[in-house]
Amino acid sequence: MKTKLYKRAVSVVLTGAVLLSLTGCLDFGGGKKAVIEAAGVLAENIVAADAAKLIKESSLDKKSKDATALTETLSLDGKKDEEKAFYEAVEKTIEYEVDEESFTSKKGQASIDIIFTMADYESVLKDKYTKIEDLTAAVKKADTKEIKFTAEFIKEDKEWVADNVGSKKFLKIYDYRTAKVDISVSADMVKALINKNMSSFWLAENGKYVDTIFIEYSYYFDSSVADFKDRGVKLYFKLSKDGTEVFTGEDQILGESTIVTCKVTNEQLGLDKNAFVDAGNYKIDFYMKGDAGDELLDTVSVTVEKTPPKQNNGGNNNSGALPGEGNYFTFRNAQFRQHVKACGWLNNDNCKTSANTYKKDVKKLTFSIQVDDLNMAEVDYKYFYSDKTDTDSLKNAMKEPVFTGSAKPKQFTEGIFYDFDYQVDQAKLGIYLVGIYEKGTNNLICLAYVGVS
Repeated sequence: MKTKLYKRAVSVVLTGAVLLSLTGCLDFGGGKKAVIEAAGVLAENIVAADAAKLIKESSLDKKSKDATALTETLSLDGKKDEEKAFYEAVEKTIEYEVDEESFTSKKGQASIDIIFTMADYESVLKDKYTKIEDLTAAVKKADTKEIKFTAEFIKEDKEWVADNVGSKKFLKIYDYRTAKVDISVSADMVKALINKNMSSFWLAENGKYVDTIFIEYSYYFDSSVADFKDRGVKLYFKLSKDGTEVFTGEDQILGESTIVTCKVTNEQLGLDKNAFVDAGNYKIDFYMKGDAGDELLDTVSVTVEKTPPKQNNGGNNNSGALPGEGNYFTFRNAQFRQHVKACGWLNNDNCKTSANTYKKDVKKLTFSIQVDDLNMAEVDYKYFYSDKTDTDSLKNAMKEPVFTGSAKPKQFTEGIFYDFDYQVDQAKLGIYLVGIYEKGTNNLICLAYVGVS
């Protein structure tokens, strides 16, 4: 930083008229020197961007609107790391000169110009950057521009105090603090945020659906994706079947959630609400909308199989989905599914308030499956609990069962049923899941959930 000082010799021979004309601008009591020094201190504080110090060492009332505006302008609260880095880069380029020749004073008031030079950040921001490091490097190399500020001072207790701190002209120095720092988001940046270890087909085993009323793939992102929420970057997906596009998903904003779900139901594919999705090879293409056009982020594929209707003995025809299937329960074993006639949560303790909700007073949870063959095999089942309903929490809950048991089909007046009971002392508010498995294995046959509220 530079301070420009001027010294001029004054003729000792002055006429009265000249002397009188000069008394308004010359301060023989050392005032000019004091004002220049005060201006230098003010300039240092301006460059430091310290609102509290600027207010304290000026005549500005700290409760005034101007003081509030200055404090808000220089506050870093709520600012992104990229914005802070940009401010710092600009501030490192700022220099100033105190123009001694511009000094004027009259009756305890004085003014002097301070010339600030700084990077021409407005020109820099016209270009697109995908990394803040590239933007700050461009600021460092940028041409400079000048801002002239006429600092006004008043004399208080023999000290010259800055009197126009916080004014509109003063705040012009800090226009860079209100500039929009827009770091472009590239497809590579978004790809790097996807957690491929977590992302998966939910309720599809080994990448294959059997007798399903929906197709779903959930992309899991690193938690830092939340930093991108305000940028308005849009993501969407397309679903194709056997090479032909059959559905385009709605736009989702990057960063609004750590999960972006690509889900298509039978009805969205033009099928009846109880019909299974047609068999075939399906592909999801995941896109980001960009200035240069849509960019492909990822592609995943899944196979859908559809079990032919059962025709023997004039028995159960399960070509369509059961009520609630694909919503609060789903089957993962097509052979078992062929024998299912009905299923759902029983109204134990008269506590069921909907198809998949119990009141908190319930003492026993029972998921019941009606089948057509009393000789079907014994199966294992496990109950899980989560106090949260997001997919991450449910997946984590399924790592640790709260109850395990086994069940065989039993004959009742109404038919043959598997009953998967869980006796509780006090049901917890949240979600209970029951997984039904082939005996002695982790091969999932069916998964269902019920809420307690």
